[in-house]
Amino acid sequence: MEPSLARYIWTHTKKQQLWILVIVLLSMIPYFMSFDLPKLIVNGPIQGKGFEQPGATQPFMRLHYNLPFIGEVQFFPGFQLDRTTTLFALSLVFLLLVIINGLFKFYINTYKGRLGERMLRRIRFELVDRVLRFPPRYFKRVKSAEVATMVKDEVEPLGGFIGDAFLQPVLLGGQAVTAMLFIVVQNFWLGMIAAVIVLIQIVLIPRMRRRLIVLGRKRQLTARALSGRVGEIVDGIGAVHVHDTSNYERADIAARLGLIFKIRFDLYQWKFMVKFLNNFLAQITPFLFYMVGGYLVIHGRLDVGQLVAVIGAYKDLPGPMKELIDWDQDRQDVQVKYQQVVEQFTVEGLIAPQIGALTIDDPGPMTKPLSAIGLSMADDGGAMLLDRVSLQVNPGETVALVSTSTGGAEALAEAFARLSWPESGKVASGADDLLELPEAVTGRRMSYASSDVFLFQASLRDNLLYGLKHAPLTSVTYDGAAADQHRWNIHEARRSGNPDLDVHSDWIDYASVGATGPHDLFEAVRQ
Repeated sequence: MEPSLARYIWTHTKKQQLWILVIVLLSMIPYFMSFDLPKLIVNGPIQGKGFEQPGATQPFMRLHYNLPFIGEVQFFPGFQLDRTTTLFALSLVFLLLVIINGLFKFYINTYKGRLGERMLRRIRFELVDRVLRFPPRYFKRVKSAEVATMVKDEVEPLGGFIGDAFLQPVLLGGQAVTAMLFIVVQNFWLGMIAAVIVLIQIVLIPRMRRRLIVLGRKRQLTARALSGRVGEIVDGIGAVHVHDTSNYERADIAARLGLIFKIRFDLYQWKFMVKFLNNFLAQITPFLFYMVGGYLVIHGRLDVGQLVAVIGAYKDLPGPMKELIDWDQDRQDVQVKYQQVVEQFTVEGLIAPQIGALTIDDPGPMTKPLSAIGLSMADDGGAMLLDRVSLQVNPGETVALVSTSTGGAEALAEAFARLSWPESGKVASGADDLLELPEAVTGRRMSYASSDVFLFQASLRDNLLYGLKHAPLTSVTYDGAAADQHRWNIHEARRSGNPDLDVHSDWIDYASVGATGPHDLFEAVRQ
């Protein structure tokens, strides 16, 4: 698996990321204009600048530009409006900019949310696909509850971050730079005050939050261990009651919960101390603006409209800065989670994808003899169950395997069924290594019945016919709203890197049991 989360996201979403980044850059134009309008409203129609004479008018929406070597060029003379009408017109423009900025945010948030959910769907499918390709020995040392927790819960935060991975720093950074640039344009010294406070936040807060990442990882590991321990108790509940060890299990769970509580309490304390410091730095800047800006207004070095515009612009600055710092923490946090998932799902001897590739047509019969060639098998502790065994079973033969209590016969049977892999040697069908044959061949031309029976959470019919569901053999016809939903499902599956196989198709291979369809299936099953 790709070890870098950022590279993994960029590989699968670069086109979508570039598109949404263009939208973000376009959204900065009305965002900047919304800062300047309060100054125009306060200085113009409210304070009466330019409307000193009774009945005076000012051009509204005048478009002109000073071109080099040509001078001023007027594209549109604008509308001549009096003081009251100008106030209403500028206020309506301000409202329009608010709506436009809101629509930009709505589109950006919806787009990144959909993008994140698609990638979360892709990651979860890839993880389950890898589980289906794990070598058999992996399942002997991993708890099913831990694997399920990682697929379900531990990758959940990745979906919320994926949409923000490249978008959020550009969006929040662009908003912060736009607000800062506007403040500097209005007054250099007020801009420097804001810049110093922002610099302290950028340097100090991320350094303090590194401890939060360490504590967050410890919390995740202990929670995963708790999940596995609870799974063990559920699986071994009979032994717990038979041996009167329920109080031991209670003590163990209480100790684990105590450790999780301590980690979470330390996490909360540090988290809220960082938040307090961040909020203090954010609130001290308006204090300086009121004091220094008020002083400049009193001495005529800054007008009231500019001060109002600066305070309004700074009001929108702490939000993006705080979210940008939060984004950086989330980035480090989800990278840690992603690396842990990669470590757990990166195993040696992963089954090649072509082994489980979808095959519609039935393969031919296996007519070659099955052979064990220098086969050695070991148990979980490394004790040898088979040591360089060689034998051959020809078609039509019935063979009984007899062994001592060490389980060598069962190990040999599991090797022929590909449920256990050899330590050395191989199992072959003719000249073909059995482990290299597609499951479409071994899964349809070989059977294995053991004392361990597993029933899926489904009907008895589904469990009886489970071994016949190799591939979708029919195409389902959908009408109306169902057809639209089916097309949407296919489109989203492909965009998320999932197969577009229809689970509602008829997957049952009737011919393999001598039936022609559902009407005579159970007659063939009874026989």
